[in-house]
Amino acid sequence: MHSDDLTPPAAVTHTLAAGQCLSLQLRRGDRLWLAQGRLQARPPAQWLGERLWRPVAVWAEGHQGEVQDAGEWQWQALSAATLRLQRRAPLGARLWGWTVGGWARLTARWPGRPARVPSPPGIWPR
Repeated sequence: MHSDDLTPPAAVTHTLAAGQCLSLQLRRGDRLWLAQGRLQARPPAQWLGERLWRPVAVWAEGHQGEVQDAGEWQWQALSAATLRLQRRAPLGARLWGWTVGGWARLTARWPGRPARVPSPPGIWPR
């Protein structure tokens, strides 16, 4: 596992001028937030019956959501816009958090259970 897999994902801000286009490869679970302006959003193409369909939506300021369709997303700014992207944590980081969190829950002290006394260094606990 690479050390970068354990760092929390950072938010990335994209600023677009009116008429400018942006294309990004997104994964399912990434979060988007339109902080300012209006955008025309085009999610990845989908099959509808036997035809390829590319939906189009207009996002207004304050629009936010989680990406459900992985693939290439495209936006065109209808006015000056600021789009913020929060990438989903990589699989390694999610699995590591799940493992550590699960271990912490398993070894948690239950009410009424005495605390474990740590053994001195070099002595095996009984």
